[in-house]
Amino acid sequence: MSRVHPDVPASDLPAVRGPLASRRSVLLGAAAGLAGVAVGVGPAQAAPVYTPIPKLPGEVSRSDTRTTRIGKKQYEAIEVVWGKDRARLYVPWATPPKAPKPGGVAWLYHSNGSTHTALDGAYAYPAMMLVDRGMVCVCPNFGGSTWTTQTALTHQVNWDKYISGVFNVGVAFARANSGGGSLMTYAYAKNMVRGMRGIYLANASYDMEDLYARDPGRIGPPYGNDPALVAATNPARMPQSAWAGKRVKTVVSLVDPLLPPDRHGLALAALAQPVAADVRIQYHDQGHTVPGWTHSDMVSTFSSWL
Repeated sequence: MSRVHPDVPASDLPAVRGPLASRRSVLLGAAAGLAGVAVGVGPAQAAPVYTPIPKLPGEVSRSDTRTTRIGKKQYEAIEVVWGKDRARLYVPWATPPKAPKPGGVAWLYHSNGSTHTALDGAYAYPAMMLVDRGMVCVCPNFGGSTWTTQTALTHQVNWDKYISGVFNVGVAFARANSGGGSLMTYAYAKNMVRGMRGIYLANASYDMEDLYARDPGRIGPPYGNDPALVAATNPARMPQSAWAGKRVKTVVSLVDPLLPPDRHGLALAALAQPVAADVRIQYHDQGHTVPGWTHSDMVSTFSSWL
């Protein structure tokens, strides 16, 4: 069942907050969230009363209040349209907008050929694990399968402003499966997402020029079939210094037929390792299939980076 609302004008978006909270308050706040938050709330109210989560700027619909499978925490699944793009959010009752204490945000980058609805698909279970720990989850569409085009990067900038304006962001993490990795790695290397503490790649892409060379008919059109544009925003062309102090975990398969790890996950790890704060590599034998154990591993990895 869904509750639908008209769009909210851009002027209603709260101003982006000032400098992020101090490192100490960020880590303490996020640690409390990832350790599990006790929520004392009553039953969900029918529209137009919005539970602890008020109507968000740009909200166009939300489902009935949901409860996670394991931790039994309540949250809202909300659809938002902003900056000509659409996103789906899971907002825990424990982490409402404008909360006085900084909280955690998890960015989930959908694979090529998917959409923001991946939050209710491939990412539904791992996102609920994050909600159990008080984290807001956001899965933007980024214009669809537009890789690292200027359109996708513009949407990334807009969504960062939106999330930072609506929520009190203390720390952020990101995960990408398959083709979502290129935008995620580029955004992290370029510091396009506030509070980003580390990223998790699961069979995820990195080198756009490798993809273009092997499949120009699929990769080329979003870039106007211009190899110079593919190269211009290829995360694999970022200098090693872009990874200084950063945290990366990459899960790869040596028998992945779509994303050879020596050009993608392993290539990123090799470049970043000499200067990064933490680089982790884990192998599996399931080809391009993302192993189910990555969900709990992602949560434990994010927790270890606090």
